[in-house]
Amino acid sequence: MASDYLEQVETYYRENGELVSSPFAAMDGLRGGVLETVLSKLGLSVEGRRVLDVGCGRGLLRRFVEQQGGSYTGYDLVLDRVLRESKARFVRGDAHFLPFRDGSFDAVFCVDSFEHYLNGAAVAAEFRRVLRPDGFVFLSVPNYSNVAGLVKWVSEKLGLREKDTWAPFAAWRPQALEHFVTPRYVRRNFEVAGFRRFRKLGYGEEVSIGLFPWLWHPLMPGKLERLLRAAFRPLGNRIARIWPGASLHLFWAIAP
Repeated sequence: MASDYLEQVETYYRENGELVSSPFAAMDGLRGGVLETVLSKLGLSVEGRRVLDVGCGRGLLRRFVEQQGGSYTGYDLVLDRVLRESKARFVRGDAHFLPFRDGSFDAVFCVDSFEHYLNGAAVAAEFRRVLRPDGFVFLSVPNYSNVAGLVKWVSEKLGLREKDTWAPFAAWRPQALEHFVTPRYVRRNFEVAGFRRFRKLGYGEEVSIGLFPWLWHPLMPGKLERLLRAAFRPLGNRIARIWPGASLHLFWAIAP
């Protein structure tokens, strides 16, 4: 089963790299200002820290970490040829089995890949193993404890979509192993691994999608989408502060 999972995910994201969605990714690279703001609000810093980026994708975090004075290691099941030829350290492999010694890193970043892992508790346990006792995990993950989650649950329960495939990203195109992630799911998997401290932050810009995922439906007229998102914009940050789970993404600071 595990080998089938690896083959499925690897094949899917080699063929559909554009479907890897993240609040920190832009067409021309990393939205570094957004990441810096989120880390600051969570009280996190990578200055002088050894950072492991699990599910690193295109390695967008490398330059940010290095500019902040940290050292970077990227790790992913699918590594682009350019990354493999880079002078920076990139390692290819399965997140369930990290090939690093215990306590090798001060911080583990997992940006929009945790939802695809077959065994979240096993991956969280590996994060705990390679993390120093005073280290932290930064997790960015889709959140389905909102209306988008209700659409996902109903669509998959009624057989309108295959299990673990519905997501509003990329005009509702099916994803590979898009698990039903909620704050409870995150805490359960990381608590089993020995983590005890959790802080979460909602994302105001995506409250509109969390509460009205039809904004990204392929039949939604572009002009109407822009009008509705503009209407949500003044309220997004306020709603996210009161109810972080309204956002389509949640950002987590997790520590032992």
